[in-house]
Amino acid sequence: MEALVEDLDHTTIYRQNQNYSEESDGEGGLGNLNRLIVRPPGHSGKAKRGHLCFDAAFECGNLGRADHVTELEYDLYLRPDTCRPRARFWFNFTVENVKQDQKVIFNIVNFGKEYTLYDKDMTPLVRSTSRQKWQRIPKRLLFYHKSLVHRGRKILSLAFGFDREEDVYQFAAAAPYSYSRLQKYLAIWEKRAQGFGTRETIAQTTQKRQVDLITIGDINAKDSDDKEEILAKGKCSETKKRVVIIIARSHGGEPPASYICQGLLDYFVSSAENACALRDHIVIQVVPMLNPDGVFLGNQRSDLLGSDLNRCWIRATGFAHPSLVALKEHIRKISAEKVRFMSKKLPFERHAVLPKFLAMRVEAWQGENCLYNAEASLAGSARRALPTGAVDAYTLTVSMGGRRIHPNGPYIHYTEDAYAKVGRALVKALCDYYRHVGVVPVRICAPGKKEARGRRRRRRAAYERERSCSWSPERRVLAARVLSPALPPATPPLRALPPRPARLPRPRPTHARDNPPPAVTGTAVRTPRLAVVDLSAFIRTPEPTQQNKFTRSGIRAAHSKRHSRARAFTSDEYDTHESDS
Repeated sequence: MEALVEDLDHTTIYRQNQNYSEESDGEGGLGNLNRLIVRPPGHSGKAKRGHLCFDAAFECGNLGRADHVTELEYDLYLRPDTCRPRARFWFNFTVENVKQDQKVIFNIVNFGKEYTLYDKDMTPLVRSTSRQKWQRIPKRLLFYHKSLVHRGRKILSLAFGFDREEDVYQFAAAAPYSYSRLQKYLAIWEKRAQGFGTRETIAQTTQKRQVDLITIGDINAKDSDDKEEILAKGKCSETKKRVVIIIARSHGGEPPASYICQGLLDYFVSSAENACALRDHIVIQVVPMLNPDGVFLGNQRSDLLGSDLNRCWIRATGFAHPSLVALKEHIRKISAEKVRFMSKKLPFERHAVLPKFLAMRVEAWQGENCLYNAEASLAGSARRALPTGAVDAYTLTVSMGGRRIHPNGPYIHYTEDAYAKVGRALVKALCDYYRHVGVVPVRICAPGKKEARGRRRRRRAAYERERSCSWSPERRVLAARVLSPALPPATPPLRALPPRPARLPRPRPTHARDNPPPAVTGTAVRTPRLAVVDLSAFIRTPEPTQQNKFTRSGIRAAHSKRHSRARAFTSDEYDTHESDS
């Protein structure tokens, strides 16, 4: 499916006059800048080319304030989440009215946390109206440091140069995925999934945005074809299809979850063998965006009322969390109708199977970071609140920056295609898991063909063999080379060796302890101790004569009387000198 790319045209959520150049009042835009032109101090009148215009009054935008420091430097302040002032990490804004070859430094000064992904190798993204593809800003132009001017806080300094005057430049912490883009994608996906996929609305948010539920397969259909075969093996005793529920985008500032979900849905409507097997034997239900209000407003973690939806599962209310209440009721109905087969294995062994299959599909999977625990701080999360006797819950965490395949390898940033690849790998891992437990039948090859195992060596063509230096027509008629002489027909019998003569005992050497020296008798004499004296302190240069005292050589000799101080090494020189200790 052709990827949907959002246009970078100015789509303000206020629908006001384009010449409006003041900061938003905080009512409709909730604190975002609305086409604010930052002028130098003392300047009045019409804005000139080079007076930057900042705008974040669009979907998923976030920028609350912009200050002019110098002609080259600007301080930018992120807008906190609505009703949640400590959540400040996501930013997404545009810059226009630039000058040709204008160079600037943007300082983002109010991150909510001191330790972020910018401590590592993550860099922001940038694109323009003439270059729609997101590009990573080079690491050499990024500085994450403590600034004394900003009261010792860690700030992100970004150096950038504008090369085209007519372009509008957009900067973001990650590639945004808006609510409008999701609605356009689902309208196209619904047409492709006719026959096995449905779309419905299970709830409406506080701002009247719909929460969609995608269902792939018939939840009430029975597996009559494979039921007898599965029961004969003794692996399962359920009467209905198993259900897998995938929830994405609980937090607005985590757009990688939407790209993974889109890659997952694209793979389900494809003709791949794993996708067809899951559609026939498993029911997949996907909630592609659980927090539409937070995504639309450009919040990092919260919704409109300041609630973190991944911490409110145990105290959800219909007024503040309508999407959570509707989804919990939906899961309760499914759990009540189904009779799930309980494995005799330990819970940890059962829960660790799916991550093992996912590790074989995802290249950058880090199995040592998997946690199978019950943390008290995550009591309100979906992973802790949803699991019951019939539900197993997992949380898949993907970085917004990148990954390292090896500890000392290069840092590879994630792209939109890389996130979609993770979604496809998740579908394949689910298929492997349900084949392992016996729900999905094992893959059967076509008759007369063998399943490919590993990599087969390609047979070279005749013209390639003739060009080989080891190939010749005479080589085939030559006799086989004898690599070693032929063995004798019979091995002669072994003769017995003569008996070994007994060894004579060696003479015992005489030691000093056998003949001790005579005892020494007499009166003890007290010897004086020796003192270690630095002889260099007594070595002096000869005194110059009286007549040569004021000559050049006499002055040079007089200067030599000064005591030379010990040379002090710098920190760099000291590190390069090895000490004997």
